Amino acid sequence: MLTHKYLIYILLFLVFVNTNAQEFPPIEIYTPKQYNAENQNWGISQSSDKYIYVANNKGLLEYNGAKWQLYSSPNETIIRSVNVVRDKIYTGSYMQFGYWKKDDFGMLSYTSLSDKINNLVEDEQFWNIINLNQWVLFESFNRIYIYDTITDSFKIINSDINITKMFKVGEEVYFQKAN
Repeated sequence: MLTHKYLIYILLFLVFVNTNAQEFPPIEIYTPKQYNAENQNWGISQSSDKYIYVANNKGLLEYNGAKWQLYSSPNETIIRSVNVVRDKIYTGSYMQFGYWKKDDFGMLSYTSLSDKINNLVEDEQFWNIINLNQWVLFESFNRIYIYDTITDSFKIINSDINITKMFKVGEEVYFQKAN
């Protein structure tokens, strides 16, 4: 009977030690001074090579785990959204959306997709980017631009009511309109 009691104490001790041995992941806080940009960040995405990309008021921030690199937006406005899809970093800003891709030297260069569209809405901003299979969707308040990466073509969903949110669930995309 006594050995059962000791066995229970030992098991409880081992469970307690094992539970307390788990650690929280390290949390690092970076200031705008450290990453040399503005204090407001709108979105974040990570590439397969573990680089972090941040949509910032001053441009696109790239972090490789050791240093920060700032890339100004093409029209020098606030970047509102970012999403890494395979080897491209898609961003959306004021009257502009497109993608960044690394050149042979590891620097990012920008390609505009919105320049291929003649009829952007006045003062349009792109708040969200979602990918689904071969498509990349760019959300503004009144439209969703569906970019087909294979055919390099667009379809546009128009809305008379503000689109407040677009999100992906499994293999489907949903969007919410105001009211």
